[in-house]
Amino acid sequence: MHLPSQSTAVADKNSDRDVRPIGVLDSGIGGLTVVSALRRALPNESIYYLGDTARVPYGGKSPSTVQRYSHEIASLLLRENAKTIVVACNTASALALPTLEEDLPVTVTGVISPGAKAATAATRNEHIGVIGTRATIKSRAYEHALRNLNSAVRVTARACPLLVPLIEEGWLRSDVTVKILMQYLQPLRGDGIDTIVVGCTHHPLLRAAIQRLLGDSVTLVDSA
Repeated sequence: MHLPSQSTAVADKNSDRDVRPIGVLDSGIGGLTVVSALRRALPNESIYYLGDTARVPYGGKSPSTVQRYSHEIASLLLRENAKTIVVACNTASALALPTLEEDLPVTVTGVISPGAKAATAATRNEHIGVIGTRATIKSRAYEHALRNLNSAVRVTARACPLLVPLIEEGWLRSDVTVKILMQYLQPLRGDGIDTIVVGCTHHPLLRAAIQRLLGDSVTLVDSA
C-alpha cells in the first residue's frame, strides 16, 4: 500500500529533500495506527506500507519464523526504494529488530523503545501494565526496556492472543471481543497499575473499550 505525501512525492531537482518513501511493515492492518501518527508528524513524507495479512498473526509463531517474515517484508520495502524502515509490529520489534538493524542497508526503527519511554514518562506510581501478543510478552522486551529506563518500575504483563484475529476480522464492537478483552484486563484492574502499554499495533483500535474497562485513572500508551 503506497501512501503518497499530502504534497507531491515527485523529486525536486532544486531540493535536497530525500523524496524516497518511508517503509512501514506490520503483520496486518494494525500498523496503520503507526502510519496515522507518522502522517501527522511528517505530513510531507511519502509512506509505503506493507501489512502481512496472509500470515497474520505473528504472536504465536517462533522467533526464527518472525525474523524470516520480517526480513522478507523488509526486502520488499527496499525494492520500493524505502529510505528507512519502521517496524510497526511489536512482535517483530521484539524478535527481529537486532538482525534487521544488522543486515539492512538503511536505518530501522522499532516500536518497543518509544512505547517504553512514553510509559515511564506517564506513570505516577511506577507500576506499568503491558498487553501484547504471546511472543511479545514472552520475549520480555517491554519489561527489559522499561527497567533499563527506570530500575524501580514494576511491570505486570498479560498476553492477549485472541485480540489480533478479532480485530483483523473487523469485530471491533462485538460483544464477543469486549468479553474476551474483559477477561484479559481483569487481572490488571486489581493489580494497581496506573499506566498500561498497549503493546500491539492492533490494540489501539480497541482503545475506547480498553479505557472504559480499566477506568480513567489508568493512562494508555501505545507505540504510535
